[in-house]
Amino acid sequence: MIDWLMKNQQLVSLLISLSTLLVWMFYAHLLLRNFRRQRQPSLLINRGAGKGLGSLCIISNMSAEPMFINQLVVSVMTSRGPLEVDITDIRQSMEDDVPPDLAIHQTTHQGPLSSGDFIHVGTFQGMLRRVAELNGIELQGHQPVGDWQFHCMEIRAVAFYGPERHPLGVLRRFKLGDLTDPECRLVPESPFTHQLTSWRDRRRVRSWLSEGLND
Repeated sequence: MIDWLMKNQQLVSLLISLSTLLVWMFYAHLLLRNFRRQRQPSLLINRGAGKGLGSLCIISNMSAEPMFINQLVVSVMTSRGPLEVDITDIRQSMEDDVPPDLAIHQTTHQGPLSSGDFIHVGTFQGMLRRVAELNGIELQGHQPVGDWQFHCMEIRAVAFYGPERHPLGVLRRFKLGDLTDPECRLVPESPFTHQLTSWRDRRRVRSWLSEGLND
C-alpha cells in the first residue's frame, strides 16, 4: 500500500486537493444560502383574533430589515368580476389642517414596519363593507342584496425593502364561507402568503403602483 502511494504521489495529492475543494465549495454554498435567506424579504398577511369576517387582518414583517408599507388593496371576487379598493388611508377625507395631536397611525397604514413587528389594518368585515359601500352595493348582514355574489377576498400589499429601489408585493386570498352566517368563516386558499419578488412579479407590482397613482 505504501509503495503504491509513493508511486502515485501526484495522483493522491490531486485527489486530496479535489476533496478539499469540494468541502470548501459545500460550506461556501451553505453560507451563501444562509446569507440569501437572511436577506430575503418576507411580509406575511394573516388573520388574527378569530377565524371569521370579524377577525383582524394582520401584516407582519419577518424580514431581517425594516420594510416601508406603501400601498394596501383589498379585492373582492364577485359574480360580476373583481371589486378593488385601496385601503392604505384610514380616513377617506381630511381637512387642510390636521390636529397636531392626531397620531399618524390614525390616518394611514402607510409607513415603516420594523423587523419582527406587525400592524393590523382593520377587520375583514370592515374591508368588505367598505368595498360594498364604495361600489354602491347594499348589504344585508354580510350578504349583498340583489344578484351579487361574493366569493373570496384578496389582500395585497406593496412595500419597499431596506435600501432596495424596486417595490415588492405580497398577496393572500381568503374564501368566504356562508355569508348568511353572522360568523362567516374565512378560509385561506393557501397556508402561505404569496411573495412577489421575481423580476416578472415586480413588473406586476409596479403596475399596481401606477394604477394607484391614477385613482
